[in-house]
Amino acid sequence: MRCILVLVFLFITSGKALADESITIFVKETSYSINTSDEELNSAELESKLKQLKFSLVTLDVDYCADPVMVAEVYVALANANPSVSVKDVHLIVSGSHEQSKCKNA
Repeated sequence: MRCILVLVFLFITSGKALADESITIFVKETSYSINTSDEELNSAELESKLKQLKFSLVTLDVDYCADPVMVAEVYVALANANPSVSVKDVHLIVSGSHEQSKCKNA
């Protein structure tokens, strides 16, 4: 009986160790946010928050109005936040409206 419990425990914990933790970074027109947080971050604050998290999968949800520099800053923040941990995959998705009148910086 103990042997079965030990095997079940090892199976459950090994599955958790192999699971990849993912985060979503929302790249807005002038700020960033992570996952479901309403907190708006600049690039330095984003890097600081990323240092506190463990992840290997990243989804970048880029607003249509976001400046390309904002996207580049995310990649820099990812590289600086976890230099010893490799990000396995980065997915890009686009959100927002393509109407120029909705973009403040256009």
